[in-house]
Amino acid sequence: MEGAMADHSLTHKRRKWVRINAHCPCTIARFDDEGNSIDQRPSTTFDLSSEGVGLDTRFPVQSGETLNITMALGDQVVSFRGEVVHVSQSWGRRYRSGISITDIGKMDRISLARFIYYFNPSKKHAEAE
Repeated sequence: MEGAMADHSLTHKRRKWVRINAHCPCTIARFDDEGNSIDQRPSTTFDLSSEGVGLDTRFPVQSGETLNITMALGDQVVSFRGEVVHVSQSWGRRYRSGISITDIGKMDRISLARFIYYFNPSKKHAEAE
């Protein structure tokens, strides 16, 4: 799978939706208080769900900050707007952030859902039985 690697483990912590571990390249656009673009920086996801993503960055973002995220899911590109719900320093100068998806187009939501379904290890175990 080009542009994304998903391992076959799930995270079920207090969530109503399936979350998969997936390392997908993405670009984050940040804005000032007036909505003007500040910068665009590369990042990587560490997990995905239909409602949010976990981001691994080399720079801190602020809790409550709104980001535009464009990510590669294999041969698909998905864009959405999300709000930072938590940030923690993971190691060295790396940060892990949880992003809640607040605005996503219909086709991008479908592409994200298909990607998650395809890499859902629970589905693969059920099909094998």
